[in-house]
Amino acid sequence: MAEGNQRTETSNQSQDMNKAKPQKESLEDLLTTLSSQIRSSDWLEQNTPEKFALENPEVAQAFKEAAEKSSTKQSTGDNG
Repeated sequence: MAEGNQRTETSNQSQDMNKAKPQKESLEDLLTTLSSQIRSSDWLEQNTPEKFALENPEVAQAFKEAAEKSSTKQSTGDNG
């Protein structure tokens, strides 16, 4: 009988946890929301590459060097 009570308690706990959690959104819902927020945001207009380079010159230089190194490897066919 104790085993039956334990199963009932576990079942009740699971139901309580499900009630507390918000309803899960599908991946499609999340992507639709993200897409909408990106379209309505002016973040990209305010945060330009030029602004980033002025605020973070060392990081911008590292990105530039990495991009140049990557493009050199791709153009020579070097994958290593």
